[in-house]
Amino acid sequence: MLASSIAFLVVGFVILIYSGDCLVRGALAAALKARVSPLLVGILIVGFGTSLPEFLIGISAVQSGAVGLAHGNIIGSNIANIFLVLALPAIIFPIRTDAPRMRITAVFMLVVTGLWIGVTLLGLLSPQLGIAMIVALGIYALAAWLISRADTAEDTPEEKKIKHTPFWRMITLTLIGLIGLPLGSRILVDGGITLAHETGMRESIVGLTVLAFGSSLPELGAGIAAAVRKESDVAMGNIIGANIFNILGVGGTVAFLAPGQQVSAEFVDYSNWVMGLAALLITGVVFMQRRVGALTGVIFLLLYAAYLGGLVGNISFESIKDMLIAPGPPPAH
Repeated sequence: MLASSIAFLVVGFVILIYSGDCLVRGALAAALKARVSPLLVGILIVGFGTSLPEFLIGISAVQSGAVGLAHGNIIGSNIANIFLVLALPAIIFPIRTDAPRMRITAVFMLVVTGLWIGVTLLGLLSPQLGIAMIVALGIYALAAWLISRADTAEDTPEEKKIKHTPFWRMITLTLIGLIGLPLGSRILVDGGITLAHETGMRESIVGLTVLAFGSSLPELGAGIAAAVRKESDVAMGNIIGANIFNILGVGGTVAFLAPGQQVSAEFVDYSNWVMGLAALLITGVVFMQRRVGALTGVIFLLLYAAYLGGLVGNISFESIKDMLIAPGPPPAH
C-alpha cells in the first residue's frame, strides 16, 4: 500500500505539472495577444493559473472530509512560494522588484495574509466570510486588470514567439490544462490521504509539506522560466498573485464548502506566523526595490529549511496568540 501511495503522488505531481504548464502557456499567449502588462500577466494569468492545483486540491480535500489537508496546502504553499519557489530562480538569475504598482500589489498580499492569520486565530472562518473573500478576489482582479493595462512594455523575443501561438494550439493547451488539473489534483489528494494513514503522519503535515510542495511546482516552473527570460515582472507577479489567490480564492472556497470548520492549532500556533513572516519579508524587499538575488535566495532557502525543522520539532508560537487574545476566566470550582 505504501508503494501505491507514493506512485499515486508521483503520477499526480506529473499530471499537475504538465497540465499547469499547458494552461499557463495557453493563457499567456491569449494575454500577450491582448497587449496587457507583464506584471498583470504574472499576477492574473501565471499566478492565478499556477494556483489552480491548490484550488482543486482544496475542493477535493473538503469533499474527502480532509479539511486539515486543505488548510495545510494553502498555508504550506504560500510559505513555499516565497521561501522556495522565488528563491531558486533568484539564485539562477536576479529578479527585479521595481515594476510599476508592484509595491501596492505586495501590500495587498500582506493585508490578505494578515486577514487569514486574524480570522483563523479568532476562529471566524464561515461560509459568509468565504463568500466575502471570493468577492474581494474578483474585485481585486478586475481592478488590477483595469489599472495595469496601461503598463505595457516592449515584448521580449520569447514573448513574441508565445504571442504568435496559433489559435488552435492556444485552445488545445488550455483544454489540456483544464482537464488535467482536476485529474491530477484528485490523484494527488487520494495519494496524500493514503500516505498519511499508512505512515501515521497527520493530514495537516502532509498538506503543509508534500502537497504544498507538489502544488507549488507549477509556480516553480513558471518562475524559473520567467527568470531565465529575464521577465522579473512575471516572476514576481507569479508569486504575489499565487499567494493572494491561495488565501482569497482557495481559502474562501474551502470556508464556504466546509461550514463550522476549525483551523488546526498547529497552523494557528506555528505555520500561520511563518507565512506572515514570509509575506512581510518579501514586501520589505519590494518596498526597498532591491533585487532578489543569490544571497537573498540562499537566505530564503535557509528559512524554509528552518521552517521544516520546526514542523518536525513541533515548535509552537502559542505565546504570540496569548499576547493577542486574552485568555478566558479560569473555570469555577
